Amino acid sequence: MRVFSDENLEVIHRAGSSPYLLITFNEMEMTANGSRFWGQRFCEKADISALGFISRRPNWFPAASVVKAVEAAAPILRTAPERVLYGHSQGGYAALRYRRRFNAVIAIAFCPQVSIDPKAVPFDGRFARHFSPDFHANMGIAPDHAAGRAYLFFDPFHAIDHRHAVRIASLQERTHLVPVHMTGHGTVRAFTGTARALSLIEACRRDDLPGLRTLVRAARVTAPMRPYQIAVTAIARHPAWADRFDANFGSAFSTVERANFLYHRANRHIRDGELETARTMLADALEIQPENPGFARRIAELDGRIARSREADCAALS
Repeated sequence: MRVFSDENLEVIHRAGSSPYLLITFNEMEMTANGSRFWGQRFCEKADISALGFISRRPNWFPAASVVKAVEAAAPILRTAPERVLYGHSQGGYAALRYRRRFNAVIAIAFCPQVSIDPKAVPFDGRFARHFSPDFHANMGIAPDHAAGRAYLFFDPFHAIDHRHAVRIASLQERTHLVPVHMTGHGTVRAFTGTARALSLIEACRRDDLPGLRTLVRAARVTAPMRPYQIAVTAIARHPAWADRFDANFGSAFSTVERANFLYHRANRHIRDGELETARTMLADALEIQPENPGFARRIAELDGRIARSREADCAALS
């Protein structure tokens, strides 16, 4: 049942039998369509009471709309004293930004951002195009947004997500950092499956940190993105080892992972002066994702560099 809608987001309510209300916030790839919310299938399978906040576009849940939505959902919230917030990336941000607004008992956030304001996070330009001064004034996560306990899941090898996580934990009290190695920005995917997701929520509800660590170890070993993350991480310091890992496990990479691996490996070849090899890899990446303008720009830059190098070689021989 839809309980709120405006130009920025929708809120969908699902009645269930769980002793808590799971309040979910979507990642940016999913947008509102009037009936669905992030985590809906999981909530249906486990019969969880849920309140799904879903954005109409990647907008990081503007505060003005969230305030109005919470007011509209007040009758539902009053019947649910135990509120668990749950989200990934922009949804993880919302789960932490609005802890106090919901008077949450628990907030579970995967790979959140402390802000997308370029002035506040000059180290992260991934989402700057979605920042709007009108919508996002004072959007940064702050100490007075904290309530209850929070569990922040991230990959320590993902340098940008790591910086966000450390800053958030320094700002919000009772925030536990939970590292999930070699999962990249897709850490939430390591916990897919009804049983595993339920176990994670229950461990957080009990504040069972040893149990949570055991769950994380099991999840990261079988995480679908793990082979790709290991291969990409190895490129910087052990490129030959990355190549061997790619040869053994690369056939299991998704198309996006394959293109990204080729792009990052090509950049290392460029750094090592192996320009022709790099160009071949970039061309392969562009063939996989012809709509990616970044790959095309990189090839154009590299072609210019190769041409200048050849001209220099010819001049030296003449």
